[in-house]
Amino acid sequence: MALTPVQVRLVDAQAHAARATWNLLHDFWTMTPKCRRSLKAADEAIRQARKEIDWLGVLPAQAAQAVLKAYHQAWKNCWEGRAGEPNFKARLRTVMSVDIPQGRDLQITRVHRRWGMVSIPKAGRIRFRWTKDLPVGKHADKDNRITGARLVKDALGWHIA
Repeated sequence: MALTPVQVRLVDAQAHAARATWNLLHDFWTMTPKCRRSLKAADEAIRQARKEIDWLGVLPAQAAQAVLKAYHQAWKNCWEGRAGEPNFKARLRTVMSVDIPQGRDLQITRVHRRWGMVSIPKAGRIRFRWTKDLPVGKHADKDNRITGARLVKDALGWHIA
């Protein structure tokens, strides 16, 4: 992705907020008595935290819900014996990523043979390198469409999948 310096700071802040949301959710889940643990209570806690803590507010609401969904799925995998308990995500050991679960918000357009544009919530329009055929425009239908995306940071920078 070809991000401006301002967009890099915005997407970095969203990724840090997503990791912090996971960690706060983990603390909430492990410290709440079992009789009071529920997705509804966790959802209400996330909504309240996003209102009261300004640096959590940089994470779009849909991305915060995706963190809750992933966290709950991690617990379901643990309960069914497929994985261990979810852990705290350390700042340096965790891959920075942000989920964008609403495909309709992406508004993907092809600008050139090798470049496209995508709308990232709270970061704006971003150019990305078009490396494979995507089902957008007349190529999209009910069975072949983009339903979401994930922004991932590695040593080369931010990428969209």
